[in-house]
Amino acid sequence: MSAYYETYWQKSDGWTPDKGVNHPVERAIFARLLKPGMRLIDYGCGNGERYGRNMLARQIDYRGFDISETALANAAQLGLNVARIAADGSLPIENASADCAMCFEVLEHLMEPDSALAAILHALKPGAQAVFSVPNAAHYTQRIEFLLTGFWNPGGSPLTARKCPWRDPHIRFFNPSMLRRMLEANGFEVMEIISEPFTLQALPWFYKQEKLFPLLNLLSKPFAWLGALFPGFWSARLFAIVRKPKV
Repeated sequence: MSAYYETYWQKSDGWTPDKGVNHPVERAIFARLLKPGMRLIDYGCGNGERYGRNMLARQIDYRGFDISETALANAAQLGLNVARIAADGSLPIENASADCAMCFEVLEHLMEPDSALAAILHALKPGAQAVFSVPNAAHYTQRIEFLLTGFWNPGGSPLTARKCPWRDPHIRFFNPSMLRRMLEANGFEVMEIISEPFTLQALPWFYKQEKLFPLLNLLSKPFAWLGALFPGFWSARLFAIVRKPKV
């Protein structure tokens, strides 16, 4: 698995996993949870380009962790404080030393997501919060494609999702209730599940057409509320804000 992610994080002219930085929902969550000087752990930080530099600009004591040496080398060149996740999913960080944690678009990649959650819980101070994000496997685009074609699209990478899904990096799949159940089963108090607004950008083919994004945003805006009303159907991505119990 680790060998796969060395290739996954290599720079190329095509699709790379560090695209899509700072969605409005992410910015709102960061504004709520993060304050300058806080120690933040980023489980599955990748190459640091998606969130790491942003955290330095926020004056956050950022600690990034990943399994890919390629990704970590890139992150270190950006001046980020990073280290490798151990084979068992644990982190080289003191117990109860982190003020906050983030784990964005990672759990769906893991053979044993419970191990990652245990490591994050161990690192957080009692009462500290964490935020997770995962793709919504019950999103309407997934349902329609499966209904019409019988093909289950794992959605991990445009390079693999349809061409060779058996190689796709997404191996775990969540909807709102499944995400909540998993987090609670691993010792977290779930404070809130947050959805993304409905958007036409999530449709097949359209999500690659950056030139069309302004038009798609305009057409989607009147229906944005659908994501909050029916997140299990209309929201492409799910966020969970959780807390480590104080006792």
